[in-house]
Amino acid sequence: MATTTQSVSRGVSAGLFVTLAAGLVLLAFAVSVDFPRASHGFKGDEATYYLQANSLARDGDLAYTHRDLVRVWEEYTAPEGVFLKRGHTIRLRLGGAFPFVHWVQGEDPDTTRLYFGKAYIYPLVAAPFVWLFGTNGFLVLHALLLMLDVWLGYRWLTARGSTPRAAAAYAVVFLGASIVPVYFVWLTPEVFNFSLVFAAVFLWGYKESGAARPGGFLAGRGSDLLAAALVGVVTFSKVFHAVLIVPMVLLAAWRRQWARAVLMGALFVVVTTGLFGVNAAITGDFNYQGGERKTFYSSTGFPFANERETFGSIGDIHGRSEALWDTLVNRHTLTVFGDNVGYFFFGRYSGLVPYFFPGVLALAAFLVRRRSQRLWQWLLVATLALAMFATLFITPYTWAGGGGSVGNRYFLSFYPLFLFLLPSVATLRPALGALAVGALFTAQIVLNPFWCSFNPGEAAKTGPLRLLPIELTMLNDLPMIAHPERSKRVLAGGMLSYFPDDNAYTPEGDSFWVRGRRRADVILRGPLAPQPDGSLLGRRIGRLTVRVQNGIKPNRVTIDTGPAEETLQLGPSEVRTVTLDMPRGVPYRPYETPTSFVYVVRFWTTDGFVPFLETPPSSDARFLGAFVTLTPEFR
Repeated sequence: MATTTQSVSRGVSAGLFVTLAAGLVLLAFAVSVDFPRASHGFKGDEATYYLQANSLARDGDLAYTHRDLVRVWEEYTAPEGVFLKRGHTIRLRLGGAFPFVHWVQGEDPDTTRLYFGKAYIYPLVAAPFVWLFGTNGFLVLHALLLMLDVWLGYRWLTARGSTPRAAAAYAVVFLGASIVPVYFVWLTPEVFNFSLVFAAVFLWGYKESGAARPGGFLAGRGSDLLAAALVGVVTFSKVFHAVLIVPMVLLAAWRRQWARAVLMGALFVVVTTGLFGVNAAITGDFNYQGGERKTFYSSTGFPFANERETFGSIGDIHGRSEALWDTLVNRHTLTVFGDNVGYFFFGRYSGLVPYFFPGVLALAAFLVRRRSQRLWQWLLVATLALAMFATLFITPYTWAGGGGSVGNRYFLSFYPLFLFLLPSVATLRPALGALAVGALFTAQIVLNPFWCSFNPGEAAKTGPLRLLPIELTMLNDLPMIAHPERSKRVLAGGMLSYFPDDNAYTPEGDSFWVRGRRRADVILRGPLAPQPDGSLLGRRIGRLTVRVQNGIKPNRVTIDTGPAEETLQLGPSEVRTVTLDMPRGVPYRPYETPTSFVYVVRFWTTDGFVPFLETPPSSDARFLGAFVTLTPEFR
């Protein structure tokens, strides 16, 4: 008995030490870093959440006014990418026709305020920390949440039979060898949503481990109800999370625990609709992304900056009140979905394997260890599959988050589910394996989060990420889009070209230089051709003629289109032309634009020269390999 008590004590001590150590490091960083300077400015949706939290902390409201705009310049140069919308008044009108009670919206009589086009729940939780610590309060909140996540992960793994050392190691590696730590320095709800999901699944699933104390909170109905409430909160934050209530209700129903199933479902609905109802009470709209919603940048101006810049005079409406069915369902839907499944797992910028490898390893271990599989775990696997399907189907052209995301920002909050699939582990080998492979992809990002967050494409220009396919279905959300000189450059035949790495230089007319001794990836997008009826039709590239002019040194140039590959042995200044077959092309149709087709062509050179050093008086200091001209043949 004494030995068992000592073992439990050592286990708790190990988990507590790891949790406190991780938390203290994160808290020290959170309170000491000069965040506005280190962050390089706003990225993604940060400006909106920053304004919301400060409005709550310093004004006690969720309205955007001139005062909020002035406040930004205390730390930043502008609230880049802020989402704002008009407010409405609401009144109920009784009428003679069904449904007899009518919801009537009117214009907000106060024209000096607008409202934020994002969910308020994350800024509401962050506001007390922002009030105490300023902008660094976001990081303090994130540090506390990640500290909780490590502790819950440790408790879960030991409850499943893992040794304390192995459980503590995997709990830390599960977070640290993934993309999760990068979002510690984002002023967005990713860590918040991640932690809500982690806590909800822990509360619901802990009793399934058999370690819950009989009669205790974690063994009873109360933990299920709290889990359902947390799922309601995270569903308000992002509606995709509604799928998380499904396994909880289904498991109770399977066991004929009808009262528990109904109560969980009802509480989820009450919490979710209640939070949307509060949004309606504040702004006049249930949907915080609907209505007259616009995004503002320095290039467009900001409402209330002066008398000229008003909500009505600048910006375009980007409300999301309904799905774009023509975009979601068309003759390319299955093709795009199939491509997206491959990208979802192995994509260069957002794949599950490179950015969430410890979770992938947990899933693999679950599938191999059949004797430890349980029904509730299969329900979690089904939930992950459903979340993936919903994300890829509803947002087929922006399914990883858009706006310069690192990894798959939309799926990050579902990542905790993988940990609950891991069988018991007795040694440090699974944690070390997960760390070795996961860090190979993410270490350079996690160890330099500010730079990589503001320059999300840099990590994929070197190392093993370069071996993975480019997510062509998210073309307009890939990192190079932020650099006009590297994207949408027109080549021969009206093709648009994109340059995701630094190994091909900026085009010069219809041609471009490939860097010496490098591999360059070039994305091509077929043009849209006018039709007799005035519509536009995407043209497929059937074959590609490649003219290669070598530099002043002997070189070997390889061109790979996918279906065809050609290697050219070239002498100094030699010119060769080859024609290669092209693949079918990936259909691309964001929003309501016509479908176009996207391709990747790869070039390798084995040598190069620097004109500045070789052919004076040239001032060109680039390392040039081969000068390439592309001419398409359409089909």
